[in-house]
Amino acid sequence: MENLPNSIEIGFVSSNVQKYKEIYKVFLQKSKIQLKFLNMILSEIQSDSLEEIAKFSLKTCFQKDFTIPYFVEDSGLFIETLNGFPGPYSSYVLKTIGLWGILKLLEEKDNRKAFFQSSIALYFNKKIYLFTGRVNGIISASVSESGWGYDPVFIPSKGDGKTFGELGEKKYSLSHRYLAVCKLISFLNEEYKLGS
Repeated sequence: MENLPNSIEIGFVSSNVQKYKEIYKVFLQKSKIQLKFLNMILSEIQSDSLEEIAKFSLKTCFQKDFTIPYFVEDSGLFIETLNGFPGPYSSYVLKTIGLWGILKLLEEKDNRKAFFQSSIALYFNKKIYLFTGRVNGIISASVSESGWGYDPVFIPSKGDGKTFGELGEKKYSLSHRYLAVCKLISFLNEEYKLGS
């Protein structure tokens, strides 16, 4: 890895700086490839599949003619007793009913099982590759004071009973996004013959 030229870069296409910061930390730990933030509002389709949404968003980037390989990421929170809601509509639901709205929907429910999924679509050597990460957990009974997105209400199975928000930096090594990004990095390291 010492002989890696400085020119190896990959772009993360998004308008979400928080996601970029989270993904950037994983790249710093796991690869010498430089991650660039390609700020762009992505188009999304209505679909129950995060993979299909990520692929569609990736294809909308083709017109930009980026000079480096790039990827997009889409994620969602799937609550078992709500038949997978909000799932791929997580961002919209967060903006409309918010975290307290989710807790209100679960008020009379004993089953609070949920999972977070992250799906990455990569455009590399004129091909599309998909990488997925998933973390099981439950929805808390209240909103914790820290974290962004659904982090204040999602308690991962391996998180010592704390929400993603309460875990602070530890969240980055447990999250669905971390797992998906690790798969992406492993693929890139192999393609660029960087070793592990």
